[in-house]
Amino acid sequence: MTQATMLARGAIATNFPQFCPTRDMAKGSNYGGRKRPRRMDKTASIPEDAPGLPHDPPAWIEEIRSALLYCDHLVLSGNTRDLYPAMENGGGAGFQGLEDSLWELLKAGGTKALIRYDPVDGFQLHKRCARSKRALVGAGIPIGEAPDSLGRIAEVQHAIANFSKFPVALLIDYASHLHGASEADLEDFFVSVDSNSRDRSGPDAPPKNPTFWVADHPADLPDWFVVNNNRLREVFLELPNLEDRFFFARHLGESTGCAPDLDLLAHERLLQQFALECDGEPLLGMQCIVQLAGGETLELNRLTDAVRTYRTGSRRNPWSSPVLQTRIRRAKETLEDRIKGQPRALEKTLDILARSILGLSGAQSGTGHARPRGALFFVGPTGVGKTELAKAVTELLFGDENACHRFDMSEFMDESSINRLIGAPPGHPGHERGGHLVNAARRRPFSVFLFDEIEKAHPRILDLFLQILDEGRLTDARGATAYFSEALIIFTSNIGIAKGSRVSNRGMNVLPSDTYSELASKIGHAVEEHFRIDLKRPELLNRIGQNIVVFDFLKPDGIAQIFESILGRVLTTVRIEHGSEVVLSQAAHDSLRMLCTQDYFEGGRGIANRIEAHFINPLAREMFDNGVPSRLEVAGIAEERGKTKLVLEGAAQAGSDRQEPHFVRPHRVLAEPLLRKKTWPDAPGSTSRRRRFLSEEGPIGRGDRPDRKPPLPV
Repeated sequence: MTQATMLARGAIATNFPQFCPTRDMAKGSNYGGRKRPRRMDKTASIPEDAPGLPHDPPAWIEEIRSALLYCDHLVLSGNTRDLYPAMENGGGAGFQGLEDSLWELLKAGGTKALIRYDPVDGFQLHKRCARSKRALVGAGIPIGEAPDSLGRIAEVQHAIANFSKFPVALLIDYASHLHGASEADLEDFFVSVDSNSRDRSGPDAPPKNPTFWVADHPADLPDWFVVNNNRLREVFLELPNLEDRFFFARHLGESTGCAPDLDLLAHERLLQQFALECDGEPLLGMQCIVQLAGGETLELNRLTDAVRTYRTGSRRNPWSSPVLQTRIRRAKETLEDRIKGQPRALEKTLDILARSILGLSGAQSGTGHARPRGALFFVGPTGVGKTELAKAVTELLFGDENACHRFDMSEFMDESSINRLIGAPPGHPGHERGGHLVNAARRRPFSVFLFDEIEKAHPRILDLFLQILDEGRLTDARGATAYFSEALIIFTSNIGIAKGSRVSNRGMNVLPSDTYSELASKIGHAVEEHFRIDLKRPELLNRIGQNIVVFDFLKPDGIAQIFESILGRVLTTVRIEHGSEVVLSQAAHDSLRMLCTQDYFEGGRGIANRIEAHFINPLAREMFDNGVPSRLEVAGIAEERGKTKLVLEGAAQAGSDRQEPHFVRPHRVLAEPLLRKKTWPDAPGSTSRRRRFLSEEGPIGRGDRPDRKPPLPV
């Protein structure tokens, strides 16, 4: 390396050209004969929050510029496949790829050639360095060839690094995908590269010609080669910030000529809104969105629709559907049919749903474009309808309960269970499958995500919801990003129902006798303590905000409605499935209701469990033992030794049209002739077993001989 090379590298700091978007990006713009939007000049009135001019280059360019003064190797990772602002005054294109950006940076420092290598095309000379080809080929550098071994690649790298006729640089693309015949070959390759870098004439020797390694991740290269290597610099290319996105949006607006009739202020305001909505997107993604908008003939003021389509893959927006607008007007009646005894919870839920459908969530902070459509935190006693309301809301919004992705957070109590949501780390089994949560959001972005019993999840898992609720997106271990901006997030919890001490009220913090205001105050205070003190995560509570919906204990009216609803479903199922009409007398109905609604703490789920124990089980036993009647009248409910029995009316009349179970009839037909031909011995002190079992007409049933005891089993 000559001293001229050293001086050329140092010249980057002084010869770095200044980039001016309003001058450079407009070159070559084609407006197709339409009116050109007015340009922004120094005297124009622009919004106060518009980025200033001129536009600064990305931070990684400054980092590379300083690293070139002492580094032999630069490992580039991150946003390496994007577009970046052109830095040359004479550049026709306003934005360009990584290779062109590196060439401009190197050329400003005096570099005469940039050679690129990738495993497919081999060694290629940059298109603007054709004059240097003869000198490079004469030095043994195989321009246009693809070596077939890592050893040969190492030799070429040595030749480029030690080339002294004029400054050159090597760009090794897809460095994470360099593979040899074995792991040992790859290890030998990096050993050879590193040893050549350390082979210097003295401690004050200038750095050699630089080698750029474009990797998916720095960890893809050997740790011993990357870590603590003073001649190597890791440079991470960040996603574009708001200023970068705004100037690229202006560049796209000039090059496409969209919205030609808008004045300057309106045009700039729409461009800023577009840049805000593309938060987290690379510039290349913004270009794809504009191309999508052009194909869909969307104007500049409708770029929001193009952003949504690009992220979700769907042109249809269920949130703006006229059908949903009609359904939401009848939402109160629809939800009250399924959720009984919770008027306050339904009222607040409907307010939040109306805000979500209108797209006003986050409007107060100006970040509504990124946040989920809405977030609900259902909290209250068990069995009062929290999960059922989440399913009812899903059916109301999307017409299908399957659009509700339910995650039982009791399954995520361990810290390692986070891998199930965002995927296993690289190298671990299942990494290629990704995470359940991210996959569900990518597969069905217009849906409801229900996180049941959120207080049981590990605190680290709760940290995921910070990004979901604030930014509306989540990235899994593979790097795939899912967007939740079109989803409704619902949490359920039992926080604040019980307290640690059992000295009073059986350890309950709230009681059925509390008014709704008292219950809401106690539960709200407990939720605040849980997030602020127990979890030490007040930021998560701030993300939820005032969207906490408190459910009350079921009152007598609500309990009666739930009991009648569940009992009605049972009777309807019996009639449809078995063709039998079951009728309960008023006394039986009252007795059953008393048995099933005696505990307010169990809620609706407890009512369903008691109906199963005190009605469905004895009904099934009666039908199984004595056949399925066309009509079954229940006169009462009786308990005997802890077992519930149905007291039937008109058993003799009902016995005439009972249908024997299909598996009983064949056994009776085969057994009757054998029993009639055989003389049964009489047991002492009893009648004939044959007479006890058979009558002249056949087997004696309880309806035929009420004065006799039931037949003994044979």
